Amino acid sequence: MTFVVGASAHGSPGVSTALQLVASLWAEDSAVPVVVEGDASGGVLAARYEVSLMPGFVTLVESLRKSEQPSLLDHAQRLPSGVACVALSPSATAARAQLRSAGPYLGSYLAQAGHPVLFDAGTVVPDGRAVPVLSAADLLLWFVRPTREELLVLRHRLAECSQPEDVAVVLVGDTPYNESQVADGLGVEVLHTLPIDSRGAAAVNLGGDDRYLRRSVLARSCAELATRIAARATSTSSSAALRSVDR
Repeated sequence: MTFVVGASAHGSPGVSTALQLVASLWAEDSAVPVVVEGDASGGVLAARYEVSLMPGFVTLVESLRKSEQPSLLDHAQRLPSGVACVALSPSATAARAQLRSAGPYLGSYLAQAGHPVLFDAGTVVPDGRAVPVLSAADLLLWFVRPTREELLVLRHRLAECSQPEDVAVVLVGDTPYNESQVADGLGVEVLHTLPIDSRGAAAVNLGGDDRYLRRSVLARSCAELATRIAARATSTSSSAALRSVDR
C-alpha cells in the first residue's frame, strides 16, 4: 500500500486541503485512503468539520502503545466529503505529547496499515515530532509556494531532516519561479503544480456547492496529483522488489 507524507517547511501552503482532495479523488476503488493528521502544532479537521477526537489519533496511539496492530479505519471518522480521517487534537501540547508517544511505532505501522495513507505532517522543523515518520514514507511531498523566502527555507529543511528515498516537491502556484527553476535550484523533482484557487479551497474546507468543487481547477489539479502519486508509488514498489531480488 501507499504511504505518502505531505509536509511544508514554512507557512501554510494548503497541505491539509490538498491531501483531503487527493484522498477523495483516489483512483483505487478497492482501497480506502485514510488521511492522518500529524502536525505538532495541532490538528484542524476536528474543529473544521465538528467531528469528535475519539476515535482518532489519541485512540490510535493508545492501541500502538499496547503493542496492538489495530485496523486504521477503527480509529478514523468520515468527513462530510466521505474521506476517512484520523483527527489529531487542536491543542499543540496534546498533539506533541501524542506524537511523542507514537514516535517509535507510528511510521512503520502506517507503512503497513493496509490502506493508502496520506499523512499530514504540517510544518516540519528538524527537531519536530513528525520527523521520525518522514523516513518511513514511500513518498515525501514538500508543498511550497515558489517564492524566494519559502524556497530558501525548504532548501534548509531538505538538508536538515531525515528523508525517505523518494522525495518530491509540489508547488502551490507557479510564480515567481516555475517547475524547472525550482527543480534546478533545489535538486529535487517537482511532481506537480497546484493552482491558486481560493474559491475551490473554501468549498473543500467550509462546504459549498459540490458541483462547483467537482469542476474547480483545484479539484481537477488534485485529481492529476492523485494519479501521479499512484503512478509514483507503483514505480517505487517495483524498484524495491527488483532490489530485493538482486540481493
